[in-house]
Amino acid sequence: MPGDIFINGNPFIEILYKFPCPQRILMVADSSLDFGTGGFGLSEFVQIVRNAGHTVITAHRSGAGAGLSIAGNYNFATAATAVTVANYDQIWLFAFSTTALQPAEQQKIAQFMRDGGGMFATGDHDTIGAGMGANLPRIRSMRDWSSIPMATVDRHDTVLEPGADGIKQFNDQADAIPQRMFPVFFSNGGDPFVASTWAVHPVLRHSSGAVDYLPDHPHESRCLAPTPVAGNFAGIEEWPAPSGGGARIAPVVVAVSMSAGRFIVSGAPTASGTKPPVYPRSFGAISAYDGDPAAAGRIVCDATWHHFVNINLNGSGAGNDPTTGLPRTGLYAGGLPTPEYQKIRAYYLNAVRWLAPIGRRYCWPFLVAAALRFDYEIAELRLPHPHPCPWDPLLKIGRAAEEVLLGRLGQGALADVVDGMLATAGRGSGLARLLDTAQAQAERKEGEAPLSLLPLQDMRRAVLGTFVNLLAAKLPEDEQKLASIMRDHDGLAIEGIAESLRAAEAVIVEQIGKALEATAGQLQTLRAQPVTAGKPVKRPVAGGAKAAAAKKAAAKPKKTTRK
Repeated sequence: MPGDIFINGNPFIEILYKFPCPQRILMVADSSLDFGTGGFGLSEFVQIVRNAGHTVITAHRSGAGAGLSIAGNYNFATAATAVTVANYDQIWLFAFSTTALQPAEQQKIAQFMRDGGGMFATGDHDTIGAGMGANLPRIRSMRDWSSIPMATVDRHDTVLEPGADGIKQFNDQADAIPQRMFPVFFSNGGDPFVASTWAVHPVLRHSSGAVDYLPDHPHESRCLAPTPVAGNFAGIEEWPAPSGGGARIAPVVVAVSMSAGRFIVSGAPTASGTKPPVYPRSFGAISAYDGDPAAAGRIVCDATWHHFVNINLNGSGAGNDPTTGLPRTGLYAGGLPTPEYQKIRAYYLNAVRWLAPIGRRYCWPFLVAAALRFDYEIAELRLPHPHPCPWDPLLKIGRAAEEVLLGRLGQGALADVVDGMLATAGRGSGLARLLDTAQAQAERKEGEAPLSLLPLQDMRRAVLGTFVNLLAAKLPEDEQKLASIMRDHDGLAIEGIAESLRAAEAVIVEQIGKALEATAGQLQTLRAQPVTAGKPVKRPVAGGAKAAAAKKAAAKPKKTTRK
């Protein structure tokens, strides 16, 4: 999680983010892709992830290129450090080759996925990347690995705007104008006319409301959301059912791009054309699979690795800008990342966080709650309150924390934090069945809104409020003491989450019990005194009986005498 959005000169939060609990990520490329500084290198992306505190191990199927942590031709089945969840939390595949994985490699990765390891996969147009991507369970059908062409009118072209010279050309993918991408908003089952009901997928969270930009490219593939079916692939059940029963979990498209490219020239304005215009249409840019309910690993697929390589991010290998004569600098302006690029970086780090296995997901909710404990806005609540805290002050803390999260991380962050807490210490509990968003979506039938009077959002607020209040007692307002505690904070994070969930659950059960008793009494009143059908009740006339008689006489028709 990018800590600077919380810091704002706060010395306590600066200390917190010096001690991250990183993900252990294996990144593997092949063929023309590598981890060097060239155009098709991934050095800038890797550095962004490492700078966030994560451990990144890089390897190449052909042992090619610079920036490798593991030398030689990488093989998933025979690697010296075994590809298991004991050694890695996530695997990121940047695929170019069509050479298929060996069966033993398929099975090794498939078992990693079934054991809860996170997976990211991408390729490019046509069959580029099919060697790895098209030979792995779920991933093979969450992205198109064969049918989107490179140069015809049927390609996917997201270079929607020409560069500064007004001419649309191939290397406009390396200018400072990215593509406008359209995130999908998902409902949490609430009132559809209330803003808090809707939020983008966690990989696209941003304080502005959503990550809505990606690097552009003249020929991308597409991401898909297939319907799960029964069957095995690479030695495992491809679409496992939730552990508690119910329908198989389906992936979702979480972002949509627009293909609307004009005629493209290859380089200089006088060069001959290389790509015809395309018919404007939309396509899936990012897809995601949440395997939590089935105890399987999460997956993210992307339409193209051009959203990650240097040529698109910093202009490496794209030549000079025809308007300035200087080297293209990609998504930089004046040497600094553009605001759009800052959003794109949030996507990268959100994806790393979201792909964390269940047992390694305690870091993010702990750091968020700890940062909230020291946030200047939360300080006004005069924490800590007695622990366990009663419902009313607990809810007040939770609502204040949610407001801070909304401003820092965007809509839906409260559910993300609570989901992370439940994944760490609450799996299988009744609280998880009610509040975990993935579990709730897995148990809900297609198009069916949950029929419940329980205040689920208030319950989430109470869970977060409990954790923030607990950490206010455990994390001192003394910089040296805080730094000492944070040097070995894993135990505090895991134990604190479990203690908070137990305390919040007890308060929630008590509060909901009281509310249900009161509601039962109100319902009994309705049953005992139903509305009865009948004649309208006549109201007394003002002025008494004489006035009523006079009014009646006045309304009576008068007889007339004919002369």
